[in-house]
Amino acid sequence: MSGSRRASLAVLSLLAAGMIMPVATAAADSATRYVDINNTSCSDTGTGAQAQPYCTIQAAADAAQPGDTVQVAPNGKYPATTITTSGAPGKPITIGGGYSYLRGLGISGAHDVTLRGWQAILSAGSLGIHDAGDITLDQMLIDTPSGSTGVEVSGLSSDVTVSRTSISTTGVPGIEVGAGVRRTVVTTDVIDATSSSGVSLDGAVDTAVTSNTFELTPHAMSVSAGSTGTTAENNVFYGSDIVVSEDSAATSTVGYNLFALPAGRSPYQWAGTAYPDPAAFLAATGQGQRDILIDRTGQIAPAPTQGSATVDSADADAPGELPTDFNGWPRVDDPLTPDTGNGAGSPDRGALELRDPIFYAPPVVSPGATAVGHPVTVAPGDYNPWGTAVTRTYDFGDGTPAVTSTAGSVGHTYTKLTAGKATDYTITVKEPTKTFTWTVTISPAGPLVAGVSAEGRDPATPLAMTFHDSSRSPFSLSTCKIAFGDGTSAVGGSGYGCESLQHTYRAAGTYTATITETDAGGRSASASTKVFAGGLFVPFGPTRILDTRTGLGARKAHVGQGKVVSLKVNGVAGITGATSVLLNVTATWSTGDGSITAYRSGGARPGSTSLTYRKGHATGNLVSVPVGADGKVNLFNSAGWVDMTADVEGYTTLKPGPAGGAVLMDDTSVWGEFRPVMDTTGGPLKLPKLGKLTAGKALTFTATLPNVNNTSYIEYQATAVVLQVTASHATAGTFVTAYKPGSKVPSATELSIGPGETRSATIVVPVDSKGRVSLYTHAGSVDVKASMEAFYLPFPVATDINRPMTAITAVRVLDTRTGKGAPRRPIPATGRITFKTTGFTGVPATATGVWMNVTAFGPTANGSLTVWGDRTYQPSEPAVTFLRGQTVSTLVYLPLTHGRASIYNPYGAVNVAADVQGYSTN
Repeated sequence: MSGSRRASLAVLSLLAAGMIMPVATAAADSATRYVDINNTSCSDTGTGAQAQPYCTIQAAADAAQPGDTVQVAPNGKYPATTITTSGAPGKPITIGGGYSYLRGLGISGAHDVTLRGWQAILSAGSLGIHDAGDITLDQMLIDTPSGSTGVEVSGLSSDVTVSRTSISTTGVPGIEVGAGVRRTVVTTDVIDATSSSGVSLDGAVDTAVTSNTFELTPHAMSVSAGSTGTTAENNVFYGSDIVVSEDSAATSTVGYNLFALPAGRSPYQWAGTAYPDPAAFLAATGQGQRDILIDRTGQIAPAPTQGSATVDSADADAPGELPTDFNGWPRVDDPLTPDTGNGAGSPDRGALELRDPIFYAPPVVSPGATAVGHPVTVAPGDYNPWGTAVTRTYDFGDGTPAVTSTAGSVGHTYTKLTAGKATDYTITVKEPTKTFTWTVTISPAGPLVAGVSAEGRDPATPLAMTFHDSSRSPFSLSTCKIAFGDGTSAVGGSGYGCESLQHTYRAAGTYTATITETDAGGRSASASTKVFAGGLFVPFGPTRILDTRTGLGARKAHVGQGKVVSLKVNGVAGITGATSVLLNVTATWSTGDGSITAYRSGGARPGSTSLTYRKGHATGNLVSVPVGADGKVNLFNSAGWVDMTADVEGYTTLKPGPAGGAVLMDDTSVWGEFRPVMDTTGGPLKLPKLGKLTAGKALTFTATLPNVNNTSYIEYQATAVVLQVTASHATAGTFVTAYKPGSKVPSATELSIGPGETRSATIVVPVDSKGRVSLYTHAGSVDVKASMEAFYLPFPVATDINRPMTAITAVRVLDTRTGKGAPRRPIPATGRITFKTTGFTGVPATATGVWMNVTAFGPTANGSLTVWGDRTYQPSEPAVTFLRGQTVSTLVYLPLTHGRASIYNPYGAVNVAADVQGYSTN
């Protein structure tokens, strides 16, 4: 069968939507005869009751009486049927149903028969009408096998109407009207006759072809063999022309048609002559009045749209013109299109009428939130370009009477709240075909409070910030605008248009972003927030980039007094784009006591030191130092001769690469500062007793908390940790190196210790997926214990707050020798001092964490210093350990709340200095 070959888009949509409807089911009485071949109770000898229908259409048609309806159940496969029983004038026999598959279908010798709302799929032959009169085919879908005409009218047939019907054929006409057939009307149909004619008249008399749409049809009409009285009006021919023979032209009338043809193709073949356009055709023949020709290369007929040439341009008085279109919708006037047709009603050309494009949509409630006593306006959200009057009923949900109106908007004022609190009311709007609801929030009167916050999200672009609008008001927010504080133009929008607003800063720094908000009450308010845009930390190594003993990173030579080593960082060992670097700097082979100061290349050397060393002793310390514009840092030697090594433990960059970077998190939520995580002796907390770290054998321990049933702290996701490592009871001069388990032992020094000494150092080391760290020593044996200071999380993970660590030129915030930050005297035994660490030049008062280098000068006894920030309490583990008379420096990380730190000295007396080398803020 050819039903699946082609059908217009319009017809397919109609069928899918069920717009070609079966005949309405009548009450089960003598006037309705049911047919259902799939019903096991069917019988052709009964009366066709619904409980026992006929099995075949033929049996029902044969039994039908004038005025009867034959209702055919869908999806049945029926034998060939020929209708020979007649109705009476005004009382036709009506047959219809859903999809029906038939071997053949015809009407022969009958009159007053209507086939309506029936999708007839024929497996053989055409739907033939022979010697029949007063026959109507309406709202049909006729599908015939290849090579068979859709509808064939022949013999002495008369007064046959084919209306609002879809016909699809291949190679043969859609409708063929034979010689002598009188008064056939083909109206408001969609006809697809591929490679043939849509309507073929062969000697037919008084045939009207009106308001049809032809597509994929080379010849919309072929009129020949002396056909007389033919009219063709209001049709739309897509890719089609009309052909009228010389013996039929004199009595044929053509007008008000639209031809959509490729350029150069003639719409008319009239009496053997081709006419290129309506103007030439009209001039030569007097025919084709109001015909329109448009250039169209495609051949599929679209539905009419606003402004189409088909709209309101047909002849309302054309023979066979129907008051409804193919879908059964009424012919209507488009108020936006001038009427260019003839007669009343302003129908469109073709089978499809442009409908009122009104689209019912949810109403617009303004404001959506307001204070009690202020009006709310409800306006229809409909798309209504024709301005159709619509009656709507508004129920405001507060017990007041509903309002019925055709107005463009309706206002209402809420005067009460539930328990005096914010109350949600449901507004219900009923329209002709839809009911919509909308919730409006009515709150107690209150101020507009603006609010804004910022966070970083993209690990590849740490300067990119996302802003969140936390403003609140009893009224809906109207407009907002954010000034980012970097000199760029403010950006905003309406309502919550500032929520999730993105901005990328051009450089790292601290900025003040300000939001300005307005609400539907006409009020305005502003609020500001600090935005800390900075780089991300990349754990690295430890990797040695300087050794003056071998010529790595500098020439092979001792560094003399007052000399500076210019050390390249960027471009070395895969480091790129570093803005600051964590270096473990070690002084070896010193000829006297002295110090090393690390600082930015191109910057002024600070007055503070990074580490102090004694003659003949290897001494190291972790330093945080900004990287100069040339990608280098400087190391200054204060006295004598010394060799230097430097090992990178990580760096901060604005371009961390595909692997992303990390942000520093403190550990105070778990324990406080300096949480013990390992002690080779077990220690007072009875940690696992691992035994001494011995030369050439790695010792591995877990530094972070495990993830237990996804309920533990986010620390287990750490990529690196900040550890305070203390070594004691060394049997030989040695050094301790920390590294990620499974990787090669690095040639780096992180903690140097002599025989019998106790030394501490802060180290930053990557961890494996289990949060573990490995330790290694190259000589003797040594006891080691480690405490957690902080850890690095991938950015962003578990928190959306960027906590950039900003390295700065060292700023001295404490020196008991001079009275800076504390009284000018040593800290006595069991003494404690508290001092300010923020609010200095280069260190903002809002800092929530600092890298601080703590130096002990001239202690009178072997001892240690405990150091902590004011975000937590005094830890149990010391930060700095020393022997009597030693000057020792250790870098520590301190989380802060109010920018203050404390130091406790348990033994002897000692002077202390503290220098801030970097800070973080959240």
